[in-house]
This record gives sequence, C-alpha cells and structure tokens, in this order.
Amino acid sequence: MKKAVLILSLILLASSCIMYLPYDESRNRGARAYEPPPPPVAAVYGEISISYIYDYLGNYGYWVYYSPYGHVWIPRGVGRHWRPYTHGRWVWTDYGWTWVSNYPWGWIPFHYGRWGWDNRLGWFWVPGVHWAPAWVIWRYGDLYIGWAPLPPGVEFVPGYGLRWTRRDIPVHFWVFVEGRRFHSSQLRSWILPPERNITIINYTVVRDRYTIRERNIVINDALSPQEIERITRRPVTRVKVNEVKQPEEVGSGINEVRVYRPTVKQEQATPGQVLKQEEVEQIVSRVENLRPENIEQVHRQESTLLERTQRMEIERLRRQAEEETRQAPPQEKQKKLLEIQSRLEELKKKHEQEKQELQKRQAEEKKVIRKDGLKRKTDEER
Repeated sequence: MKKAVLILSLILLASSCIMYLPYDESRNRGARAYEPPPPPVAAVYGEISISYIYDYLGNYGYWVYYSPYGHVWIPRGVGRHWRPYTHGRWVWTDYGWTWVSNYPWGWIPFHYGRWGWDNRLGWFWVPGVHWAPAWVIWRYGDLYIGWAPLPPGVEFVPGYGLRWTRRDIPVHFWVFVEGRRFHSSQLRSWILPPERNITIINYTVVRDRYTIRERNIVINDALSPQEIERITRRPVTRVKVNEVKQPEEVGSGINEVRVYRPTVKQEQATPGQVLKQEEVEQIVSRVENLRPENIEQVHRQESTLLERTQRMEIERLRRQAEEETRQAPPQEKQKKLLEIQSRLEELKKKHEQEKQELQKRQAEEKKVIRKDGLKRKTDEER
C-alpha cells in the first residue's frame, strides 16, 4: 500500500512540472527566401569587468589617457597604415553581418566600444559595454561595398537603439572593396587603398540602420542578403552561431562562427600600465610590420588595386555615356556629348588626385623605414 501511494505521489509531482505551450501555426507556413534572423539566445556564459578588458588588451597594445574619452587602447604592431575591420572576413549569421577577426584580441574591440582617430596616435579604441556583431555602418553601390567603424560619441541606448546626433564619418574612416570581393576569406588582400575613397564615396550610399531585437540584442542587417548576392553574384548562406565560454574558443569553421560575448560589468577602474601620449606617438610613428624587403610588394599591390578600379570606373562611365547618347534626341546629342566629356574630365582629375596622394604616402613610408633601419644599425654598432 505504501509503495502504491509513493508511485502516485511521484506521478502527481511530475505532472505539476509540465508547461502548456500553445500551438504555433507559423511553424507550418512556408519560409521566405530571407526571413529576418531569429532573436539569438541571451548570453549566459559569464561576466567580465572593465578591469579584465584593461588587463587582457594590455597584452596586445598600449593604454593611454586621451581626453575626453578617458583611457583608450592602441593595438601593438599594426602600423599607421592599418585600419579597423580589415584583417578578417564578413559572414551572415543570426546577428546579421558578423565580423570574424583574425586577431586573438579581436573579440573585444570589434564587438564592443568605438574606434577613433588621432593624427599623432593613429587609430584608438574607446571601451564600451554593449556587444554587437560589428559596430560599423555601410556604404553600398553598383561597384563597391564599404564599411566604417562607428566613431566615439555614437551611443547605444537600451530599448531605443543608436543615439547619433552628427551622422558624418570622415572620408578616411571608410574601408572599400570591389563588391565581388566581399565574400573573400582573404579580404585584406582586396581592400582598396584609402586614397581611393575620394572617388568611391560618390559611387555609394550610406546604410546606417541597426535592428534592435528583444533583450536589446543588436542585429547588423542594414545590407540585405539579396543586395549582397546581386553585387557578388554568389549566394549568401547563413552561418550558425555557437556561443562559447572562453575567448580562446572564438573562431570560425565552414558552417559556424564561435562567438564569446560576455556581459561587461561597469566599474571604476584604471589600466595597470598607462603610457604617456608622447611615448605612444613615438611608437606608432614607425611603419611597423613593413620591412624594406616587403614594402615594395605592399606598395605594388596598392598601386595595382588603385589603377585597376580607376580603369573600371572610366570604362563604366563610357558605357553609360554611349547609352545615354544613343537614346538622346538628335537635337540633344551634342549637348549630351559635352556633358559626358565634362564628367569624364572631372573623374580623371579625381583619379589623378588619388594617385598623387597614394604616391605621397608611400614615399613617406619608405622614408620612415630607411630612417628606422639606419637607427637600428647605429644602435647595433654601438
């Protein structure tokens, strides 16, 4: 009798734990070609502090006090030619366009905080506490796709989104590639020299929308998969996101991206080691990672990309001109020809300006390398 009572009690206890879930009719509906990404599961893998970020990134760069942002971080060994969101690749995930960095430290500065620029310090990172697949805005056109890091001062407000009073991005913030190269796993090899931005800005339009989902999850979907497919002529496949428990597990495979996105606890803290601005300026003034034996190769690649894309723009404009002239009424053809010639001359002027700016920068880099080489040789002789 006691055994029967015990069994009945266990059955009643189990039944009290069952939850009723209403039937979801949408499960049987045909899925659209590109449904909005479902809300990702909230992060459950721990919490880190600002102190942790200070210590972690201190192993890969320099902390310096920079008004009005407080302590900012500058990566070590990248050189002044470097730009954020260039060493890695883009993948389409449940979070939208997600940046997969090639750096071991990339899981922090490309997913939290903002990037700024100083003429003497170069690129610096301002810490932040909100995670995103990439804090960038986009430019999109028939020939090019570009992105730029959101600058300091663009605030994310939970429950609201981005608070951005001045929507102006410096020209040199933008990173551009030919649209057909957007999917490349070797994206860095196809990034156009920044001097090309003078012209490409006029070929593209800004996309700066972010989608905010439940639990204040940021989705980077200002560019749709259809738009990327149109310009790349390749299908966009959504890659699965697997959240990991340690930064060492971050990475990617053929069909997955491993993401570590802990909650960042705000606190009053300072980095363990803070350099003076003058010290960091001396460090970043060197063209790091560029040696005499490979500087020529880097410069040739930059010149090749510049010249090839400039020719592409000229050819495209000429094709457009032929079509417009052909369709123009006879009495308007001469006027159209003069207008097109003016557009071609203006484009060529911008192209020449880009070439001169590129040659100027490359000459300065070679000068710095020679200067550093002589200094090291003198130090060794001593």
